[in-house]
Amino acid sequence: MARSGRKSERSRNTLLPYRAKRDFTRTEEPSGAQNVRPGSYPRFVIQKHDATRLHYDLRLEIDGAFKCWAVTRGPSLDPGEKRLAVEVEDHPLDYGDFEGTIPKGEYGGGTVMVWDRGFWLPEGDKPVRDALRDGELKLVLAGSKLQGGWVLVRMKRDRTGSKRNNWLFIKHRDIYARGGDNDALLKQDRSVASDRTMAEIAKGTGRAPEAFMLDGRRRGKADAIWHSQPIEKPRSQDATAVLSVKISNPDRVLWPRTKTNPATTKRDLARYLEAIGPWMIGHLAGRPCSVVRAPDGIKGEIFFQRHALQRTPEGVTEVEVGGDRKPYIQIDSVEGLVGMAQMSALEFHPWNSAPDATDVPGRLVFDLDPGSGVAFDDVVAAAIELRGRLEKLGLVPFCKTTGGKGLHVTVPLDPKRSHGIGWDEAKMFAQTVCAQMAHDSPDRYLIKMTRSLRRRRIFLDYLRNDRMATAVAPLSPRARPGALVSMPLTWGQVRRGLDPSRFTLRTVPKLIARSEAWRDYDSGARSLKDAIRRLVGAKR
Repeated sequence: MARSGRKSERSRNTLLPYRAKRDFTRTEEPSGAQNVRPGSYPRFVIQKHDATRLHYDLRLEIDGAFKCWAVTRGPSLDPGEKRLAVEVEDHPLDYGDFEGTIPKGEYGGGTVMVWDRGFWLPEGDKPVRDALRDGELKLVLAGSKLQGGWVLVRMKRDRTGSKRNNWLFIKHRDIYARGGDNDALLKQDRSVASDRTMAEIAKGTGRAPEAFMLDGRRRGKADAIWHSQPIEKPRSQDATAVLSVKISNPDRVLWPRTKTNPATTKRDLARYLEAIGPWMIGHLAGRPCSVVRAPDGIKGEIFFQRHALQRTPEGVTEVEVGGDRKPYIQIDSVEGLVGMAQMSALEFHPWNSAPDATDVPGRLVFDLDPGSGVAFDDVVAAAIELRGRLEKLGLVPFCKTTGGKGLHVTVPLDPKRSHGIGWDEAKMFAQTVCAQMAHDSPDRYLIKMTRSLRRRRIFLDYLRNDRMATAVAPLSPRARPGALVSMPLTWGQVRRGLDPSRFTLRTVPKLIARSEAWRDYDSGARSLKDAIRRLVGAKR
């Protein structure tokens, strides 16, 4: 509680310059008096602001307020583009829902659009405030328009004596980067909150923006029966050691208590990973693996880490990856999994490559991501339809929950029978399958990431099928309320009424022990080369 109080006091103090610049009897901008509860992940917002000069305001939720930068030319997906980002005063969190016109003559007078929004995580071990102090903040964005890795780098102070704090906002080279983008991204000129143009916002026409910061939506009530089971206790009984791995602060709460779930501790996480580890490790071993860490639990700072730790636990190795100077994490044993629990790693996101061969596709992952207004039964129907299409191409698909609102359809591949097939071919194959599905049912599916187009439709995400792309591992927990798990399913379970919220750290060990799900995964590996031939033949 004291920690929360310090954050609240800090955010109030940082908002003094914001309030001093505004007359809230004239502007509809929020004063910051509204209490905004923290979410499972820190949020970000980018607002297109047509003031004296058109610019894009980047806002990152940090310690109860928005840290803000004015990106003068807007963000670019081209890693070669270094966009000036001028640090400005902190803003209150409810500013993330503001869309409208600031009166002429007031500070920042002009039209404001919620151009993008979503969640963000810092990369690496360094606390966010230390990274900002040192002038380099690496981050991962998960928004409607901006995805993947980015970096904010502070420039040296202007030699002419300028008091402005200038940074550069740069896209990392990853699957979401687009060399030679030529600002095509900025042509996506509708609000993600209201689907309005700047002109419509200025006129006050169109629908009201959909709230994000003050949303208040919560995961539906889960089946209490499934959440009343204790975590299965595996072999280790020592209160502070699991598989001989010493667990410091074992009673630290990582997932707070909810209406349907008791609190889940660091010890619980370690015991869970020991219990399911023999099943899970086959999907991790031999592959680089990114993790989501939360040293103080999901209510504290959460960050995404792909590179090796300073103190590598037993069973975790460092692997060199071409194209990156820093070694990556690789988890090759159950002991390594438990060691990552000691490091408060809540989520595991392995590459989809073949073991010990990062340039070779080892599996395809199709992420079925529903937009607003889509019932989960419709996601189930999409998974079943996709299964049929893949089976006609000679592949053997498997299904799992994501631990969120969607489903993953995963296809194991046989590299020995797919000689000469690389990631470009794998991605094109996945894209073509999804494009055909979207073409046949455009009212149900789409393959464009644009959030405003996804209402009542399912985004068929094929982008996880690339060399450095990852997908959450089967049986990985998620850093979300309720300690949900990405649960492997039999196709018999993929039917109307499926409730992903029943699969948690407390229920899954017993469920997976008696489940037949994915038991024939390895024997289901097929040739992608043969599937491509069938796909090409079917198109003729």
